[in-house]
Amino acid sequence: MSTTFDVISPVSGETVNTLTAASDQEINDAVQLAIRAQKVWAAMTPEVRSERLWAWGALIEKHYEEIARLDTSCTGKVLRDARVDARRGARHARYWAGMTDKIYGQQLADITGRLSYTKREPLGAYLVILPWNAPAHSFMARATPPLACGNSVIVKPSELSPLSASRLVSLSLEAGIPEGVLQVVHGTGEVGGALSAHPGIRGISFTGSPGTGRRILHAAADTFKKVTLELGGKSPIVVFPDADLDSAARAVVMGIAANAGQICAASSRLIVHREIASHFVSELRERFSRIVVGDPNDESTQVGPIVCRRQFDHVMGLIDRGVRQGATLVTGGGKPQHLRDDRGLYVAPTLLDLGDRDLDVGRAEVFGPVLTVSRFDTEEDATTLANETEYGLAAYVWTSDAGRLVRMMDAIDAGVVHGNSTLVMDSGLPFGGFKSSGLGGAFGIDAIEGCTQTKRYTIRTGVGQLPQLWDGV
Repeated sequence: MSTTFDVISPVSGETVNTLTAASDQEINDAVQLAIRAQKVWAAMTPEVRSERLWAWGALIEKHYEEIARLDTSCTGKVLRDARVDARRGARHARYWAGMTDKIYGQQLADITGRLSYTKREPLGAYLVILPWNAPAHSFMARATPPLACGNSVIVKPSELSPLSASRLVSLSLEAGIPEGVLQVVHGTGEVGGALSAHPGIRGISFTGSPGTGRRILHAAADTFKKVTLELGGKSPIVVFPDADLDSAARAVVMGIAANAGQICAASSRLIVHREIASHFVSELRERFSRIVVGDPNDESTQVGPIVCRRQFDHVMGLIDRGVRQGATLVTGGGKPQHLRDDRGLYVAPTLLDLGDRDLDVGRAEVFGPVLTVSRFDTEEDATTLANETEYGLAAYVWTSDAGRLVRMMDAIDAGVVHGNSTLVMDSGLPFGGFKSSGLGGAFGIDAIEGCTQTKRYTIRTGVGQLPQLWDGV
């Protein structure tokens, strides 16, 4: 028997929609359809696949406002940010439309009389399990590479933010992508687990927490699926005294407050030189106080609510624990004063000064607008602090010394390192983490590795007899 689940607005607490979770039979039916449809899709020429993906991107661009409003309604993402996400999704479709005929193999060095080369082939039916923090953008970022490579794709969106997924699939059909090549299957983590374990699925892209990522990896292990994981982050932003401090301060604020801190690569750990720490923290406190928190549908709002009650309680719990363990609450720490009586799950951008303490809030992924502050005296100190985490997704370094910038970027153990810059993500730029932040890469040519398999061909081109290894045979 099918079960239903409610999609709840974090602004009002009211039910936005009620969806049906896929049953075991529906999961199997979706996989079997994906297997059949993949053969049709892969048999199309790269040019035709390119045309369909490009048309899909054009339709998303045309309907971006509708898609953005669907995401805002269930996530609380600020509407103007959701618009950017939807249009970035269209950009992913266009980028990968241009990549369908660029899935290259290699000609290999071999001996005279023998030709060897490789081809990259699609895996088959491919599963994408999405996070809740950027639904439309994540859908397009993760689904377009396997589609361009000739796979069929089943998308399992988060039960917290599933609404734009169905619309994106309907637009793909309108663009001419054959039925079954791209499907959405709704449900909770149980549905994602069943899909991950299904023997018909040959590859998986998962974005979410390390704990769930481990379970996905275990579920995939029995049938040796190819798995790409983008997991958590606790990204440092290191500020030296010679940095452009005004730009650095803006980067710090945007890096933790954007999307209410619900970004995997959020710069959530400020590591600032002791010489400037007092002044810099005071400047941040002033800037935090000017951030407009409120209804995400209001065009003046800069930061919306936390996505759900469970996540809100997680964020507030880590703030409270940090203060109890000795952190100094510089600003924030709860609901903004003007929203104290509001039903929305709002958290004021929060600044916690850890001093020289090693606290839980400085280690755990908060996934909310909470910035911790630590101090350093030397480059070596800064590097040690930056790397004292189980995560290794992103990092940010601010200094005007080019040599120091390169040394620090080399020394920090993270997959995406920025110098004098905020977070940059683009279709053509690889993105992936080290350590507990994941396996494999997304975007750019790195994404091709995760959704294809390499086949080697060897052809004897010379004339004459084969080498005789055994006498008389």
